Amino acid sequence: MYQKLYELLDKQGKVKRAVFLDGDYRGENIIVPCRANDFWQPYLKEIENLEETKVLDTEKGRIFVEVLEKNPHLIILGGGHVSCPVAHMAKMLGFHVTVMDDREEFLTKERFPDADERILGSFDEFGEKIPVYENAYYVVVTRGHQGDALCARQILKRPYTYLGMIGSRTKVKLTREMLLSEGFEESQLNSIHAPIGLPIGGETPEEIAVSIMAEIVQVKNRFKRASNDEKIEKAIKEGRQGTMLTIVRKSGSSPRGVGSKMFLDREGNLYGTIGGGSVEFQALRHAGERNETKAEMPETIAYNLSQKESAELENLGMICGGNVEVLFENL
Repeated sequence: MYQKLYELLDKQGKVKRAVFLDGDYRGENIIVPCRANDFWQPYLKEIENLEETKVLDTEKGRIFVEVLEKNPHLIILGGGHVSCPVAHMAKMLGFHVTVMDDREEFLTKERFPDADERILGSFDEFGEKIPVYENAYYVVVTRGHQGDALCARQILKRPYTYLGMIGSRTKVKLTREMLLSEGFEESQLNSIHAPIGLPIGGETPEEIAVSIMAEIVQVKNRFKRASNDEKIEKAIKEGRQGTMLTIVRKSGSSPRGVGSKMFLDREGNLYGTIGGGSVEFQALRHAGERNETKAEMPETIAYNLSQKESAELENLGMICGGNVEVLFENL
């Protein structure tokens, strides 16, 4: 399962999986969307519509749904003055940055030193030159509403996390009317951030870039999703066997969030963390026991922070008395 999960994560940038934590189907898991056994059918639609990592309580048992993300891609369509600081800021924020324009003189290394890719081509070739990617953020900053519409109509037919278009309200209105006349629905067009960026009154290219990237970060962080630990991913891809630990529930002062992972291989090597302290110590001890017995059935265990840890957190002004529930899976 995890080999396939990481393979898809590399390809798509975002993957969703679900696993029964208890009940008759404990341990059954799927990567969605997919064809699934009958016992999944009552829950598939809700699982597919979930945008964040959480536990669903059902009559057949609890289902842990996690949304894993990695390598967000920012695709800038148009290489004008605003695009340069956008590309620079996006790279600082950890995005893979692609810039596309139909003017070679606008796609120089000097103008976009931080870009991972600079693609020369007509915007009607966009769909051919830039592959589909789930965890994609599109910034449409072409020099006219026709170029904007050309890009938008192609993006609206593929998955994306963010789509923003620059321009005056008149330019945005013309583009919207053009797309509506072509059969796109209001609900699709309402997902477009236009005019692009948070309204901070920016005037210079750099200030406008700040507003664009602020809006993108806001969208990126609106849901609780599990960030991917590349050291764990590397260990799994190398074929290491062991126990995967995942936080599926938390409350109070637990330092790590739902979806945080840690992997203990059978040689005793540790990758990642679920927060340290007594909880991690106890969980690691149990993971080691599972590795020795080569346990196959997944299980969950709830842990409370120790009194000492709670007191230390309280002294720091944090809520004490936190607890976490950890899912153990042998790979």
